[in-house]
Amino acid sequence: MSKFNGEAGAGLVFMILYLGVFLWLLFAYATHRIKWRSRWSMLFFHVVVRLASQACAIGFAILGFSNTNMFLAFLILGAEGYFTLVLCTFRFVISWHQHNLPGGVSWLEPRRGAGPILDQRARTRRTLAFLFLGPFALLMYRDNVMAAFHVLLILANTAIIVGGSFLAGADLVQFDSADTQRRLRISRSARTAGQSVFLGCNAALLIIILVTMRNDHRSPVRKSGVHPALMLLLLAWMPLIVRGSFGVIQSADFELSYYNFHNYGPNGFTAHYTLVEYLMGVMTEWLACVLLCCTYFTSKSDPPKSEIMPQVEGESAELQEQGGHGNR
Repeated sequence: MSKFNGEAGAGLVFMILYLGVFLWLLFAYATHRIKWRSRWSMLFFHVVVRLASQACAIGFAILGFSNTNMFLAFLILGAEGYFTLVLCTFRFVISWHQHNLPGGVSWLEPRRGAGPILDQRARTRRTLAFLFLGPFALLMYRDNVMAAFHVLLILANTAIIVGGSFLAGADLVQFDSADTQRRLRISRSARTAGQSVFLGCNAALLIIILVTMRNDHRSPVRKSGVHPALMLLLLAWMPLIVRGSFGVIQSADFELSYYNFHNYGPNGFTAHYTLVEYLMGVMTEWLACVLLCCTYFTSKSDPPKSEIMPQVEGESAELQEQGGHGNR
């Protein structure tokens, strides 16, 4: 008989914690403390995905294997939550650049209107280059590093979802069968590759944050220390790298896999597996999310984004001297 158990309790705890972040973001939107067209929208989307994931986790814990669709939804939404959080952290770094660097332009991503005006053919050519060449497109377009990260993260996210879905049809009762072993190898390879790309992007994110902190410390504008928002971004990176490392280990080691039947009891995950999953997978994401939220308080005095004059192709870029109001 279905009942509320420890796994459902853990899911409920983090659902309440994410609900707190969700309500704070709604309050900030309603009172115009933050704007929809800003970095906060990506964080809001992450929180919504995580709330849905936790709801599915609670449902699976209560219903058990009588509803496997709930379990698959939990896996997919969990992967999407991590994907959106990594992408969101990059957006927070870019936003800091746009508010604090001279000229208001990030060296990771050009602002819309900052570069030369491209015709439709040029825009299509650039999009296809990043789509098919990935990071190698930077050899042609060095002004948009973030586009390469977008492509890598999307491909990695796809590999994780496909790898998980591929093993969903395996007969784990006949674990030693040739078909199950083949599915296991393919799934493990795809998920490990995807998680490794996420981990690599996290490592690159650390370098980006440290370079930004060094440049900020050397800036003549900064009288002492480093901007506190950058310190929070560095702190947020720490649980992210733990989450990324756990993702790689979980994909490569079948002992920690969702598809290892030894990790399940009569009604869902075992107590040990629930503890490991929520400590290493869910709590790390929630901590990073909260630390990103805290940057609101450290960025209140940041200057607004500078308004950028559209640049005619062939002419040098020109910034307006008077900054406009940007999204905090």
